[in-house]
Amino acid sequence: EGFLNALRALSPKVMVVAEQDSDHNKSSLMERLSESLYFYAALFDCLESTLPRSSMERLKVEKMLFGEEINNIISCEGGERKERHEKLEKWVQRLDLAGFGCVPLSYYALLQSRRLLQGYSCDGCRIKEENGCVVMCWQDRPLFSVSAWKCRR
Repeated sequence: EGFLNALRALSPKVMVVAEQDSDHNKSSLMERLSESLYFYAALFDCLESTLPRSSMERLKVEKMLFGEEINNIISCEGGERKERHEKLEKWVQRLDLAGFGCVPLSYYALLQSRRLLQGYSCDGCRIKEENGCVVMCWQDRPLFSVSAWKCRR
């Protein structure tokens, strides 16, 4: 909350939040493990449908980004754990309490995000609008969200 209050003190005209739509901020290892399994299984299924296993880009993303995230979520506790993703609903609550109001993304932005996604052969991916935010899903599982915010006061 201190970080969000410091951001609010800067009085940004608009703030964009792009975040994994998963809950890796639980204190219990079993809860983090369960959520990680559910989230990353969907994410890796998505990658499997769009990029061949031999793709260097895919291998780099899996190892250098997702591998490091998973390792941090599962093996680190307390201050050592840096990966603390939270679902969109939690971000909405936190930002609201910190004095930010959601700026609904335009219909044009939603169309553009769908058009961008169509450029890839990803039949299971879809874009949906949720309370003014754009959410990218694999099948019916939300993976990432993008939202815009402004100071209410």
